[in-house]
Amino acid sequence: MRIEELYAHYGTWTALAHALGIGMNSHQYWRKIGYIPYPTQLVIEKKTKGQFKAKEEDAKPNKE
Repeated sequence: MRIEELYAHYGTWTALAHALGIGMNSHQYWRKIGYIPYPTQLVIEKKTKGQFKAKEEDAKPNKE
């Protein structure tokens, strides 16, 4: 899963953090490094009952 798809779904960083039960610093860290770490993706997949799928290939720095 990618940061952008979570943001697009929840609409705001606050809503995203609240819905996923994460701290505001978490998404700030993801944005800084450019991806959501795979173990965190697995937790999000479970919390969203599979709505968002964890993908190892998305858990790597952007090559831009």
